Amino acid sequence: MIARRALFVIPVALVGIVVSILWIDHPLARFFARFHVGHAVFTSSPVTLPVMSVLALAGLLLGVGYLVAGKTLPRWIEATMLAGFAVLAGQLLAHELLKPIFGRPVPSDYLTTGHHGFHWFHRGLRFGSFPSGHSVQASAMLSVAWAYYPRWRWLCATLMSLLAVALMLGQWHYLSDIIAGTTVGSLVGIATMAAWRRMRPVRRPA
Repeated sequence: MIARRALFVIPVALVGIVVSILWIDHPLARFFARFHVGHAVFTSSPVTLPVMSVLALAGLLLGVGYLVAGKTLPRWIEATMLAGFAVLAGQLLAHELLKPIFGRPVPSDYLTTGHHGFHWFHRGLRFGSFPSGHSVQASAMLSVAWAYYPRWRWLCATLMSLLAVALMLGQWHYLSDIIAGTTVGSLVGIATMAAWRRMRPVRRPA
């Protein structure tokens, strides 16, 4: 199942990323810069990353605690545990591997200096634009919520859309960064759920 989904999602995302880089990112960054929001605190990685890490770890440990105690996992705890694991895995993948590889400067750097592009294998907050770590974390968590609570999918889509606007308003990310981050996070969430189903093929009643 995950392979079939990836075969569909990845090519579409790659096309969206390339189109965005070539024709959309810079005009859109200049448009959002007109609102003069700047690097808003609520979209700053040094602020949000520790908060998300603690919440994800708490969700993961809650589910593990139930498993160690031999208790039946309620549906919401199972979802919380998987979301927590997916967020932590996505964070590690984005911040320790992908961002340092691509080394893309944040939009605010382009808006103030005119410099842009990818600086391969550069590490640091200034070069941490691609992919969006916020989008990786949010989509990893929301992909689990999307699967476990279908009636709330409209809310998942709304939250991701609001986050995307906030990140571009705050001059932290281009649209292509957000597309890439959402793709990475969603695939991490899907992989997490697939691995869980493989380890526990028969779901216990909630």
